[in-house]
Amino acid sequence: MSESIRVLIVDNDVVFRTFLRGCMSEMEHIEVLDVARDGREALKKVKTLKPDLVTLDMEMPFLTGIEVLQCLQEEAPEVCVLVISNESETSAERTVQALESGAYDFVLKSTCLEKKPREVLQNVLKEKIPLARSIVMVRQGSMAREKTLSMTKNISSNQGNGPDIIAIGSSTGGPVALHTVLSMLPASFSVPIVVTQHMPKLFLISLVERLEKNTALTCKLAEDGMLLKAGCIYVAPGDIHMEIERIGAQLRVHLVDGERVNHCKPAVDVTFYSLAALAPLIHTMAVVLTGMGNDGAAGAKALADHKSHVIAQDKASSVVWGMPGETVKIGAASEVVALNDIAASMMKRCGVTEL
Repeated sequence: MSESIRVLIVDNDVVFRTFLRGCMSEMEHIEVLDVARDGREALKKVKTLKPDLVTLDMEMPFLTGIEVLQCLQEEAPEVCVLVISNESETSAERTVQALESGAYDFVLKSTCLEKKPREVLQNVLKEKIPLARSIVMVRQGSMAREKTLSMTKNISSNQGNGPDIIAIGSSTGGPVALHTVLSMLPASFSVPIVVTQHMPKLFLISLVERLEKNTALTCKLAEDGMLLKAGCIYVAPGDIHMEIERIGAQLRVHLVDGERVNHCKPAVDVTFYSLAALAPLIHTMAVVLTGMGNDGAAGAKALADHKSHVIAQDKASSVVWGMPGETVKIGAASEVVALNDIAASMMKRCGVTEL
């Protein structure tokens, strides 16, 4: 029997704090050590209790969730942090910042509004808390450069000519991975990039704003009918799928309000399959980054079958090697690359030499 994950609950909302503790107390392999009502109390209890995991509220007096996270990274970097967030603009912004700063995932308080809130929250926690056992915390600037592991295949897409479009899929750990990859691309990068990240809409708006601010490329939240321009990043909005369609010589966004695919909306597979349907006239490079589950793997295989070049993030640099791992497992990956080397691989395939 595996050891229990020792958890400290940090939340200013007494109702949610009590509800969360009750849910966790009923779950196997989880030991709730204590609760803290604010950031100051949280830091004191982390020192004495030494938890494996802290569930961290973003909206607290004295110290915000971001400030607590920053202190934990200095004083207790071994502690995993799962963000607890409201679905407000402020909370979304702070949550994305926390994910970029070292928190590995988040849980929405709005689960309490579901028809069966206890069951819904426990299902979410069963999926996300066990990750604390094995995740590799990927923090900006702290990860050593690793030698790229290439899986040589004879399916190189569009050799001699760069791709017409790059499609990236990501989930758990995605915000920091996206920032790492996209911030390394120069302003001269001339290939349109579409991104599908599993997050609610408000959080994606915040993610786009941060990428726009911290990368050399223009970053936009994709809108239906939007034409794709060279050197721009288009992020799929939340709660709707993003397909790419060809109109004459141009590519444009087509948003589809369909059923969830792989339990996700937006789903990476939807975007990848739409691009596979455009081959061989449109040459795609696909990149599958860290994420839980298998979304993107089947779509990447469809692209690979049409001679597209597929890059999968390697296990050592992934927070969760689910999506890229499945991509490798089914034989879709042309390369398996460490996070810090993905941008260089993309530039090489696109004929870009500027660093």
